[in-house]
Amino acid sequence: MNKVILALISLLFIASMSASAAEFKMVKPEQVGLSSERLKNMDQLIDNHIHQKKIAGAVVLVARKGKIAYFRASGLADVGKAMHRDTMFRIVSMTKPVTSTAIMMLYEEGKLLLSDPVSKYIPEFRNQKVLVPMPKGSEFPYRLVPVKREVQIRDLLAHTSGILYLFLNDVYPNPTRRMVVDLYKEAGITDGFCRPDEEIGDMVKRLARLPLYAHPGEVWDYGLNSDVLGYLVEVVSGQKFDTFVEQRIFKPLKMHDSHFYIPEEKLPRLAAVWKSDWKGHLERADDKPIISGDLCLNPSDAEALSGKYLAGGANVLSTVYDYFRFAQMFLNGGELDGVRLLSRKTVELMSATNHIGKHDAEFLHSKGWKFGLGFAIQQDREHSVDSGDAGTFEWAGIYSTRFSIDPKEEKITIFMSQTNPFGHHFELWDKVLVQSASAIAD
Repeated sequence: MNKVILALISLLFIASMSASAAEFKMVKPEQVGLSSERLKNMDQLIDNHIHQKKIAGAVVLVARKGKIAYFRASGLADVGKAMHRDTMFRIVSMTKPVTSTAIMMLYEEGKLLLSDPVSKYIPEFRNQKVLVPMPKGSEFPYRLVPVKREVQIRDLLAHTSGILYLFLNDVYPNPTRRMVVDLYKEAGITDGFCRPDEEIGDMVKRLARLPLYAHPGEVWDYGLNSDVLGYLVEVVSGQKFDTFVEQRIFKPLKMHDSHFYIPEEKLPRLAAVWKSDWKGHLERADDKPIISGDLCLNPSDAEALSGKYLAGGANVLSTVYDYFRFAQMFLNGGELDGVRLLSRKTVELMSATNHIGKHDAEFLHSKGWKFGLGFAIQQDREHSVDSGDAGTFEWAGIYSTRFSIDPKEEKITIFMSQTNPFGHHFELWDKVLVQSASAIAD
């Protein structure tokens, strides 16, 4: 009888494990042309940052040729709770490539064209205007001029629509941006989860009626574009955005720990957000949203559990392993484990084609970085000597998560922490990429 009870307990324990923890397999780094000895430098790098109280903890993964060669959790996920490889993170803007994938699946199915005006599906985007500031002393501070052409779906994917984020007003201050953001505020437009009980479509319709910062296609400016795309998925597919993504992306890729709102039984696995000054002062943020200007950070546990708001630019909670599966699908040209989400040509269009012309995608990067349809793309090594091979594509999340896909070396690097503010991590991330690349030994 005792053996039966022990067997049942064992089965229940296995069933309770996350699917990711039960499924992933690792290989010795040397099997995929990486050096075990050199990857130990990554241990020291992350541990030093934890020891210096710059971050509480992190999970880092390096995979090559489709195999995980390095997968390590370090430090704390929360007070008194160790970080684990299956810890769940608010990946925030790493939601954007997922949203872009949903749009491109509809594109492949003939449901839309990238050159379609958004107004074809969301009528509020018709007859848009661009805000033009007037000289000092004029009767009015600005005037509105008709758009030279309508916002197209490709503009939303490439962030060339003229739609802004509010929180970047302090990063890139100029009179035109400030006036547009002021109009956003008057209309109740916010970044993040300031209005969790609102339907995303309601916000998108209000946003569509407001002036653009620039004519579509004429500037690259990071903004609320993916939130519009999430609502567009609903309009075109006839499904709620989260339902579409869960059924068409997460389930086929076996991303069992990726959710728009986390199931209650998984809440203990969610990492806390920590506030760091990067000088040794580190404290756990409380469960109230961190209000940073017009950006609502750190959704509380309650908000992580449920809500109406489905932000295509910021909503998903996930694990490092799940996001590895998503990234590997792209590295494989749109397929993983016999399941094809996208064609190879569509993946090339998204991740290997510059869609912003002469402009640079400099919000997270430097000159020499361009933008595809959901990803920043490294155009050369002349401007970005620390980042890796030309052709690498990547993006990040504002709670300090980041991924990089290097097609030339068939290599994926993923880093996840939960630390605010985000900007401190740029140097750490560059060092992670340097060590990931320097471990190549074939």
